Amino acid sequence: MLFKKERKEAGVYYANAHQSYKLAGYGLLYNLWSKRGKPVESGWSVTADELLKEHDEKISDISHALVIDFDPNSQNRIGLVEIEAIHVYTYGDKAGATWSPIMLELRDVYYEEFDQPITPDQKSKTLARVPDFSPDRKKIVEFLYVRGESWNWGRNGITNAAFIYDDARKYFQKFFIQ
Repeated sequence: MLFKKERKEAGVYYANAHQSYKLAGYGLLYNLWSKRGKPVESGWSVTADELLKEHDEKISDISHALVIDFDPNSQNRIGLVEIEAIHVYTYGDKAGATWSPIMLELRDVYYEEFDQPITPDQKSKTLARVPDFSPDRKKIVEFLYVRGESWNWGRNGITNAAFIYDDARKYFQKFFIQ
């Protein structure tokens, strides 16, 4: 989901812009990989600002945020995280990519649990405008992967886990030392 950041005297609020974006498949990541010359056997990174500008060149990370509802089907909680950066290690050869483990740098935006199940309408009303947790926003790291040149999300049962081999691990390791 794309959210607009509203700055008010009481703080920052995230207002649902009612737009979606596509990271995997032939979406934002693939487009930015292509613009970098389709590097393989190497790591590359994109910032939230680059992702937002790829989505819509008129917006930036100052005014907008790429947000993920990490449990979109839940009726008992709402959990939102903001993408800050994505680090990718792409395996492949001259023919193209074979697969890419991805490290997402995320931050908490909003989390609420409910005693009673909420309706889709109640969830929509809550998501219309949510307060930022700043400065208590926790940093989160998630690893996923995309498959081959299609850049579709990989599968491992009902999860999307990635085995991180030495070359990719060495690339991602530097982002943990910040």
